[in-house]
Amino acid sequence: MKKSIISGTEIASDTLSNTQIGLASTAINSVTTAVTTTSTTAYSTVNSISFTPSKTGKLLVMAFLVVNNNTAGDGVSAEVTISGTAYGTTTLISSAASQNQVYSYATVYSGTAGTAVTITTAIEAVTGGTASAVGNLIVLELLA
Repeated sequence: MKKSIISGTEIASDTLSNTQIGLASTAINSVTTAVTTTSTTAYSTVNSISFTPSKTGKLLVMAFLVVNNNTAGDGVSAEVTISGTAYGTTTLISSAASQNQVYSYATVYSGTAGTAVTITTAIEAVTGGTASAVGNLIVLELLA
């Protein structure tokens, strides 16, 4: 049986509910087949979640991507968008062709009950080559 530590107390993970760990609801989108793009002017979506909070409050948004570009010395720009606004835009340049690099971003976003929020991760090539990415997008609706 797997166990979890919450506030210093070890408990069996199969007995946890969202409420016990402070969550109202969750959404996860995983991409395991690489999304690729050669565009240097338009971002290509890797993950996308349309999430409607059950109550007004905070959403914890976490993105984790493994990105690469098949051209040495080139790279990948990655970003998270929430309701059309870009956050965490980062450019990762590789020293070798197809060198994997990690992009991660986390933020707390204010959500309104019943109002859908669209959250995406996206990539583009920096100056050329083919950019690619796989990864996870996670949204947690916090109770407090």
